[in-house]
Amino acid sequence: MDAVGADLQAGTTPAIDGARLVRLRTGGRSERARRAVGDAVLALMREGQSGFSVAEVDECAGVHRTTVYRWWPTPADLVREALTLHTTRLVVPDTGCWHDDVLALAVELADFFSDPVEMAMNTVLSGGLYPEFDEVQMDHWMPIFHEFSKVIERVVHRGEVRFDTNAEVALHLVTAPLLMHTVLLHSRPDPHLVQRIAEAVSRAFAVTEENAGQNRR
Repeated sequence: MDAVGADLQAGTTPAIDGARLVRLRTGGRSERARRAVGDAVLALMREGQSGFSVAEVDECAGVHRTTVYRWWPTPADLVREALTLHTTRLVVPDTGCWHDDVLALAVELADFFSDPVEMAMNTVLSGGLYPEFDEVQMDHWMPIFHEFSKVIERVVHRGEVRFDTNAEVALHLVTAPLLMHTVLLHSRPDPHLVQRIAEAVSRAFAVTEENAGQNRR
């Protein structure tokens, strides 16, 4: 076993979650190895190489192949590690104002979806060629959805949106037109379009003078 592999074994607690290997504690060389592997996968996907091999990853990452096979035995595991690194930049906004929340989220997602790695990943998923990646992608989107659901709960409590507002529907209304541009049109959404999308979604669920009387449980 190489030194990095030993560090990973000593510095983590392997546990089985379904068919997945979950690595808990990391640090030192093991953390650098994880980042190197994640960066390597992201770099390959940025170049459009979604069908990468372990050999390509270990060559790009500079991590021993035995370590890569031991801790990331499948392409889905490698993609999961990469997405852990990739999606940490996403933070669901909570400005205290419904309109500002939606606008900030739309701007952030427009930038995120325009990232070459994200465009490559979404193109792969839309083609259905790698169904094993679908679960990985969902694993990384669920925390975003849960955080947005909490924002919806708070704005409902403040009386800014209708009590029957569905967080999943609202999130879909924000993301769908943005993904249409990046996946289908291969272009970055125009800032004015992003603002109009946010305004439309904000108005769709907002409590107004016209519907205030209906906003009762």
